[in-house]
Amino acid sequence: MRFFFISFIIFFSSCNHEKNINNEKLPNDVLWVTQSLEYKAICQQVYQLAYESLESTLDKIDSPFIVMDLDETVLDNSSYQIDLYNNKETFNETSWNKWVNLELSKLVPGAKKFIYRYKNNFKDARIIFLSNRSQVTLEATINNMKKLGVLFENDIFLLREKKSDTKIVRRNEINTGLNRMLKYGPKNVVAYFGDAIGDFPSSNELDFPSKNFVFPNPMYGKWQR
Repeated sequence: MRFFFISFIIFFSSCNHEKNINNEKLPNDVLWVTQSLEYKAICQQVYQLAYESLESTLDKIDSPFIVMDLDETVLDNSSYQIDLYNNKETFNETSWNKWVNLELSKLVPGAKKFIYRYKNNFKDARIIFLSNRSQVTLEATINNMKKLGVLFENDIFLLREKKSDTKIVRRNEINTGLNRMLKYGPKNVVAYFGDAIGDFPSSNELDFPSKNFVFPNPMYGKWQR
């Protein structure tokens, strides 16, 4: 019995050590997102500040619209980054679409709570998910969000149909009510959410904080180029 207990302790310690070794092999950016309390706290804080901002301005507005990026804003794809590292690969569309189709994305901390509060506390609140995910992954994206409990019937998805279908193009459709937004009409968006400057209509330092809410993403972005 004593031998078994000692063996168990050694085995358990070995497993923990192996886990630590594996973690130490990961890049610091991925470790920070997956392991740090700071990342979780920042994301939750951004969502809380966003809700408080909306709460102070939307009490008299019916059918408000917000625009949310998906990846690293609502959906956490750090597991894909781990796969890339373990396979000694860099981002490529083939592996990315394969990952999306697995429907295994998790939630960014605070996302679900914010979405539910926004939907439940503001009349006819709508979300436009503006993402550079390929349009061919729409069904998998919707399924993934349904599994995570953040899919609502009146959500609108504007994914990328081709390379020239940039977020600028799709934001213009939102503002003018044309093309994919024809049946909804032009919309005055009350807030934007994203993890990159390209997720927002303005990068002006004075205008930016008023209705734009940015999430940390040290794992990838145009800043790497």
